[in-house]
Amino acid sequence: MIRNKLKKLLVICSTLLLSSANNTFAATASGTMSVTGAVAGTCSLAASNMVFGNLSRAGTTTATSTITPNCTSGVTYTVTSAAATTTLLLGGSSSDAAGMILFPLTKTTGGASFASSLNGITGTGTGSASSAGLTTLTGTAESALGKLSGAYSASVTLTITY
Repeated sequence: MIRNKLKKLLVICSTLLLSSANNTFAATASGTMSVTGAVAGTCSLAASNMVFGNLSRAGTTTATSTITPNCTSGVTYTVTSAAATTTLLLGGSSSDAAGMILFPLTKTTGGASFASSLNGITGTGTGSASSAGLTTLTGTAESALGKLSGAYSASVTLTITY
């Protein structure tokens, strides 16, 4: 009986030894994988409303709008206006000269004209709409003397190129 137990124990030990011997001679190899990624540069643009209120018949009336570009950090941008001139129109669509009031736009700081693609607002994105990129535009509406009474409006298209 002891002999049988010893035989079984010897078989078990031999099996374990042989199975572990295979792992001792295992080979390994290594390789590399390429990993890439990109951050797409994007921009958006916001502008506050420019509200003239009651237009003066005695002289010009000014109003401002804050332009807020928001670009991915490091992205350079230019904000321009699609219009060479800006005009308030009676009822938003007047073709009568008495129903049109010009309001040229200028950059508040420095007073440079902001018409068409001339003198655009340029900068580099910070990753958020920060005060570093803010620019204020000033509109100066001509005198309303001789103009028709009523509500005037306009829409100015701003474009951000990046």
